[in-house]
Amino acid sequence: MPRIQADSIAEHVAHQEAAVFEAAIRLFCEQGYAQVTMGDIAADVGLARNSLYRYYPDKAHILLRWYRAELPRQSARSRALLAADEPPVERIKRWADDQLDYAHQPEHRLIAALADAAPNLDPDTRAELADSHDELFAPLDQTLAEAGVERAADRSAITDLIGGLVLSAAQREERIGPDPTVRSFVGIAIDGLLPHPAER
Repeated sequence: MPRIQADSIAEHVAHQEAAVFEAAIRLFCEQGYAQVTMGDIAADVGLARNSLYRYYPDKAHILLRWYRAELPRQSARSRALLAADEPPVERIKRWADDQLDYAHQPEHRLIAALADAAPNLDPDTRAELADSHDELFAPLDQTLAEAGVERAADRSAITDLIGGLVLSAAQREERIGPDPTVRSFVGIAIDGLLPHPAER
């Protein structure tokens, strides 16, 4: 066991757990979640691999801790972007553009990695992740209602379609770099998905 460098064993454990977490997230962002092993994390922190398991049982639980902290930040960001005096369609376009920017951040890839890891998590945790998805998109759902999309099922479908548009645009920008044209097409598509005033 590493030499205790705190006033108590509890403080030492907390310090080591934080060090493991920070090292793991940094490695996931730098190298990709799938490429990093528990052994890599242990080596980075200076722990024996078997010591690592007293803090986290596997990589997925490290990722889950990160997501639980990230979710409130992203929910607050969405609420702020979608809360304005502009017409709902303009707010939704601004939100989509911001989501496209976020899709290029290394942290966003961790969300995709968690989705891939979810089938290996326990049922309660999978249910928690499903609920968190609804929480994350609740501000968009509300703004779609303000835009005149009355049926919840329609709002859900439009949310999925906008999410798909953002993902496809992000993948294109990963291949060719920033593309104002494709971003304008995302805006045009959003216009087409929302009811026009005469249709309400």
